[in-house]
Formats: sequence, structure tokens, C-alpha cells
Amino acid sequence: MGNDSARPALAQAAPDLSPYDVVFVGFPIWWYVEPRIVDTFLEACDLGGKAVVPFATSGSSGIHRAASRVRDIVPQARVLDGRMMNDRPSTSELEAWIRGLGL
Repeated sequence: MGNDSARPALAQAAPDLSPYDVVFVGFPIWWYVEPRIVDTFLEACDLGGKAVVPFATSGSSGIHRAASRVRDIVPQARVLDGRMMNDRPSTSELEAWIRGLGL
């Protein structure tokens, strides 16, 4: 939490995301931001030209600050605002959200 430059190691190499145009990245919000391991993952992937859609859960924080930080980490990608998933959306709600992203 306290060291924004911390980058925990991934247990294995980041996946090849080249076949994908859109990447959904889910994580818990910790003190208003994504966990540092998510930053490690984002930096390890080639996300240039892709749409990145963050989604998260949190007991009390929103996703706005985390989405902004993700934009800073992967400026070569188009990072959308994302969505909090605390409300356990139904399949139809998720489908509507994804359709509404305009991807």
C-alpha cells in the first residue's frame, strides 16, 4: 500500500495477449487503488492498442482512482472507466454492461 513503486514478482510469465483486442482486468481495491501485483502484471503485458477494462470489488472504495492509475501504467492502451462488482450483477446485467462499453 505505501510504496507505489513496489512490484511483486509474478509466479509465472505474463500471458501472451496478442490475440485479444479487449482485456478485462479484475482485482480487489486496496485503500482506493489496485494491488501492486496488478501493476506488475500490466507492465509485463503488451497492451498497446488494446482496450483495457478494469473491474473490482471493495468494501468501501470506488474504482475511479484505480482506473486512473491503470491509465498511467499502460498509456499505450485505451483504459475504460471500469465497474465495481460489489453488487453481484446477474449475467444479463453483465452482458448489458459489456454491450454498453462500445467495444
